Amino acid sequence: MITVVRAPPFATVQDLGRYGHRAAAVPVSGAMDPVSLARANGLVGNEPGLAAVEWGIGAGSLRLAPNTVVGWAGADVSIRREGDMLTVTAFRSGAWLYIAAQGGIDVPVVLGSRSTYLPGSFGGLEGRLLRAGDRLPTGRANVGRADRDTVTQAPTFGASAFEIVPGPDRHLLHDRVWKEFLETEWTVSRAVSRAGYCLDGPVLAFEASADLPSAPVCPGAVQVPPGGRPIVLMPDGPTVGGYPRIAVVVSGELSRLAQRRPGEPVRFSLR
Repeated sequence: MITVVRAPPFATVQDLGRYGHRAAAVPVSGAMDPVSLARANGLVGNEPGLAAVEWGIGAGSLRLAPNTVVGWAGADVSIRREGDMLTVTAFRSGAWLYIAAQGGIDVPVVLGSRSTYLPGSFGGLEGRLLRAGDRLPTGRANVGRADRDTVTQAPTFGASAFEIVPGPDRHLLHDRVWKEFLETEWTVSRAVSRAGYCLDGPVLAFEASADLPSAPVCPGAVQVPPGGRPIVLMPDGPTVGGYPRIAVVVSGELSRLAQRRPGEPVRFSLR
């Protein structure tokens, strides 16, 4: 059992997401940085996809039941363990920390996943953000006890360049504007969420009308709304949309992009 003593501004339970329900407008959800989630799970001997605490920027603390083995990965943080208390005091870099417990976080499975989907208020713990006083049960560990009660691994993200492939609506941009998109050093806006990261920079103008019928979209899709500034869709993003899909961030790169914080640079390069 893990008890939330002091919750950060944004923390949920996430695994690798729920699949097979996009036809019903249910997004995948799951970890913003699935690579770090899998790494945290690996550190305590779990399967990569077990549910863990996804901890957003901010301080907080957890109380661990006796013999609870935990590990963390993702953002570079100041964190300490004293007795049964695990305390995050500061984020040095990165936006998302994953705290895994041996056996995983054992909240109910909804549509095949324990991930929290906040807009739908389901999954995770009652479909909501974690708050002080919450108690998170852990599952039965299927591995031997680790040598230490706590294990860690340093983050591997860092570079601000991310690979993309052209999206299905790339042709709507003049080559000159496409070149500007690729050469611009964008800045992560303060308008970020688990649904999408808005990017600040020049306005991308379409020569013809960019009003499109709704079409399927997925995490990693780069859309351009009428304001002309790109949005990168994240795990809680919509399943359909009518904004032009000019590019798609390639698989694996989205984990690193999710770790960029507001005000940090983002550049794109073609694979």
